[in-house]
Amino acid sequence: MRMSKPGLGIAVAAVLFVSCATPRLPAVSVDLFVPASSDDPWSDKIRNWQVRHRLDPAQRGESTREAASSLAGEYAQFVLELRRGVVSRTVEWVQQQSQQVYRPDGDHDHWATLGEVIEQGGDDCDGLDLLTFVLLRRLGFEQSEIYRSIVVERRTGQHHMVTLWFDTESRENPYVLDPTGVVTDRMVRLSEVPSWDPIELFDERVHYRVELAVASGAVSGN
Repeated sequence: MRMSKPGLGIAVAAVLFVSCATPRLPAVSVDLFVPASSDDPWSDKIRNWQVRHRLDPAQRGESTREAASSLAGEYAQFVLELRRGVVSRTVEWVQQQSQQVYRPDGDHDHWATLGEVIEQGGDDCDGLDLLTFVLLRRLGFEQSEIYRSIVVERRTGQHHMVTLWFDTESRENPYVLDPTGVVTDRMVRLSEVPSWDPIELFDERVHYRVELAVASGAVSGN
């Protein structure tokens, strides 16, 4: 087939482009984790920062001064919004999964580990609650913030398992994170579900019993 002049020009340009292309350099293999020697020129600066960072209360979310800068306030608010978004999305996802994989224990109330829940493909509330509890721990929520809790409904005496998120330093009125929606179908404060009372708080290391606090200044009867 005869090629027109414009077509011939394009073909020649293509050949020239290919022939003038820069040859590809061979791939270079690097090791990113070689321990730095003591005489590394950056060692002193990096070590100095590492020590101050470990001791810095701000990286743990604690206030460093009475009069914080505007950046401190904006940063703290942004972090809080992100954390609440993560928790809310987790509750939503776990409840969606629970609709498909909820399995009652039957006569024997067995508290599964997360591995057992995953392997079996489901469980009841005390197993499905681990989807929330363990995920938030993996995402960096502190041990002092996240606890599992047995709650009881006052009217019926029904027991249920939830995760409680204590998002404030006062550790009062935590968020209730319900794996199945028995207590609540969204992330709410404990005060918003007054018909349910926590009776036990625990995690993999500690166990607390919930007792009614005596009001300050109360006088016992004679």
